[in-house]
Amino acid sequence: MSGTSSINQWLTDEAENILLAHLTEKESERPNETLEEHSNLVMEYAETLLLEGGVESAIERGLNKLSIAGKPLGSPAQDQILIYFRKAIYLHDLGKLNPAFQRIKMKNSAIGNKGAGLSDSSHSLLSAVLYLHIFLSELRQLEQKPLFFSDDKRHNKRIFIFLRHVLYVFAYVISRHHTYLGAMDSLVGDQLTAFEQVLRQQVTAIREKPEILDFYRNKHDFLDEYSLFEYILSGNGMRINEMHSPSYPFFIVVKLLYSTLIASDFRATYHYMEQTPQAMNYFGERLPLQPVLDAYRGGNIYKAIQKYKVNRESMPLGSINRLRSELFLETERRLLKRPGESIYYLEGPTGSGKTNMSINLALQLLNRDKSLNKLIYAFPFNSLIEQTRQTLEGYFNKDGLEGYKVEVINSITPMISPQEQMAQKNLENGDYESGEPEKNFKSILLQRQLLQYPVTLTSHVNLFNYFFGTGREVNLAFAHLCNSVIVLDEIQSYRNKLWKEIIHFLRSFAELMNIKFIIMSATLPQLDLLLKYEPGEKEVETYSLVLNRNTYFNNPLFRDRVNLHFDWLEQGKLKIEQLRNQFERIIHERKQRGAGNRVLFEFINKTTARQFYNLIKESEIPVYELTGDDNPSYRKKLIGKLGKSASTGEFLLKEVIVVATQVIEAGVDIDMDVGFKDISLLDSEEQFLGRINRSCDRDDCHAYFFDMDDASMIYRDDMRIELDLREESYQKMLLTKDFSDFYNRVMQRINDSRERYNAQNWFKFETDIQMLDFPVLAKHMNLIPDRSVSLFLNYDLVLDNGTTISGEEVWDKFMRLVEDKQIDYSERKVKLSLIREQMSYFTFTYRITKGELPAIFSKVIGSLYYVDQAEQYMDWDEQTGSWKFNRSKYSEAERGLFL
Repeated sequence: MSGTSSINQWLTDEAENILLAHLTEKESERPNETLEEHSNLVMEYAETLLLEGGVESAIERGLNKLSIAGKPLGSPAQDQILIYFRKAIYLHDLGKLNPAFQRIKMKNSAIGNKGAGLSDSSHSLLSAVLYLHIFLSELRQLEQKPLFFSDDKRHNKRIFIFLRHVLYVFAYVISRHHTYLGAMDSLVGDQLTAFEQVLRQQVTAIREKPEILDFYRNKHDFLDEYSLFEYILSGNGMRINEMHSPSYPFFIVVKLLYSTLIASDFRATYHYMEQTPQAMNYFGERLPLQPVLDAYRGGNIYKAIQKYKVNRESMPLGSINRLRSELFLETERRLLKRPGESIYYLEGPTGSGKTNMSINLALQLLNRDKSLNKLIYAFPFNSLIEQTRQTLEGYFNKDGLEGYKVEVINSITPMISPQEQMAQKNLENGDYESGEPEKNFKSILLQRQLLQYPVTLTSHVNLFNYFFGTGREVNLAFAHLCNSVIVLDEIQSYRNKLWKEIIHFLRSFAELMNIKFIIMSATLPQLDLLLKYEPGEKEVETYSLVLNRNTYFNNPLFRDRVNLHFDWLEQGKLKIEQLRNQFERIIHERKQRGAGNRVLFEFINKTTARQFYNLIKESEIPVYELTGDDNPSYRKKLIGKLGKSASTGEFLLKEVIVVATQVIEAGVDIDMDVGFKDISLLDSEEQFLGRINRSCDRDDCHAYFFDMDDASMIYRDDMRIELDLREESYQKMLLTKDFSDFYNRVMQRINDSRERYNAQNWFKFETDIQMLDFPVLAKHMNLIPDRSVSLFLNYDLVLDNGTTISGEEVWDKFMRLVEDKQIDYSERKVKLSLIREQMSYFTFTYRITKGELPAIFSKVIGSLYYVDQAEQYMDWDEQTGSWKFNRSKYSEAERGLFL
């Protein structure tokens, strides 16, 4: 409990050691936990996170960045804020001195008749008020001392005003430690903000029933100092918020307080309730990295690259692996030259091995900087998560590396304990005697909530929830992001309306929280062009790990692996029958010359894709459809059919046609001979080309572009839609793989749009940060803003092994878990994760248009609509043996209800 006095310092003598924080379920095994014991244990965990987890260093960097009216805050004031930070954690439960809490919640007979007339047993807001009373009293005394924080009288006064604001905000965090971060300073009247109002209400309640403070040592001082709260509230408000700059550091400090407080509280409560702290022994501690480095460097790919490094003649000049090796070595060399950078750009052509490069780069950073302790990958699609998991497990899931678990955190991957993994390993090794392991649900859930893994794979949506979410559960992880290496894949898939916000926040998170970001893609926007700097602030230099991208992108092996055709665009809008005729002609010509006929179509409209699929599905070549309406089981089967034989390395299907939507652009590892695409965004065209001749090992591969559906209807509000491949300049960009001019134009449009006086104005956004308007920021930074619900379609699903899963049975399992009032929260969460993968086979997104919710369903829970006898809204696909959702059938049935 570093630097913290006992909480008994603020309790009356009679209250010491009798006030309780938690009741035990089994008093025979251990006594009830006192308030002092709980507070000390919380602080013990907080100190670990502060000192070993990097939070204190992050706070110090944030406060160093902060200025008041243009002048540095100064060390004395920074030290004072750090004290306030620690005290806010330690005293977060001081309000449990409330006699009503002790009598009603703790059933504490030791307090006698104290508070017999009280009925309000809450404690969080009372904790906040007492925190304010303690430290505002101290601050007001300090203010009587001349020039305590600065030799500049005016600056000194401003610092005192800002410190009042700090206490006010920290008190707000205390008041919300059992709920979520709300709109603290939203106005509820002409003058009062929401938090000011509840503070005044709590003070009034105490004055009306002062026995609430019977166990508070400073009760009489509190009752005599009603003006103390006028002292803070008179200095609060927008004028004070606008004094500190820039906006981001204090926002991050406040989020770190909330996260550290609730995470330490969770861990301390778990420690007491389970009496097994050793079950959660990884808390930002750094596992020895050498075994992982040895495992990675012992792999065939790494060894081949090192052999090439020593002897460039070990690979033929025209080999694709020679080019991959050169790119691998260049990125490593440039990283080691500048290991102190915060944000790295990794841009490489499709098929150049970016995932392997990113693993090497991340391990290099972890190896060189001993403060870094975890690796996090974030992806836009679950399919990319699964692909990377398999790659990483090839390195990390080996004997001697049991501690380096590769954990997937997304909406469909079940939570599996290390004991379960070991049990599975025993079964695979023929050990049938070990039995089923016991499940410690609380430990499994807490590890997941606190990101207690050396390697985590998650989604962009999850990561942004950690960064900007307001809920308690998503904020448990925030403080644990300190000291991380985070790889962001396919960043161009983010809504580009948020690119400016994203780069500003990424820069701040990186600088303050000691995070190293590696941003990688084949089409990488230079987000630095969107950065805005404070007066006198040094501009950040974009640090690309590929110095001369043209060396690789314009190498014939990458650039010329696909021949591009734009002549159809001169015909204007192409009709679907014309496309079929052109396609049949091209396929006939390819057959005559013996070229491969693995064909990919991409449409930007799901309805058009279905129409074209129906038009050609009787082709002599097998035809498959892949859209966002297909479940993971169907997708997995199809991707498997499109792959290669493990024994021969040959394609399983020499001829195949896939009709797809944009879901094919990234996250789907397929390799086709020829592609046809409806034009949309330039970087989407390049992502599509990444599915053609992906292995760069074949000739006679082509891509044909056409114009059918209006892209502006699909990509509304997208800044990239202004021009497209109908422009000759854009065709040239795609041919040369030089997208710099394209992105420069996009960045200029984004910057211009943020200067307009509307809801998207940049000043308004930074004001929301300054005002700590957490809900507004969470909504603004939502990566998927479209409102949608989910349909759960009840049908029978047959898996590859012949097992049939009944949708009705999966739904019933789900409902039993949801409705079970006896089951512990953590057990429910873990068990729900175990059935969500099965649920994903039956769940489909339903986008809400014009506010209209689904009309056909038999049950609903939250945003999940259960549709019985769903085969009538589905099509049976003979080639994969799967049911496919037919959205048109469902929509037609909906319309029929109203005829």
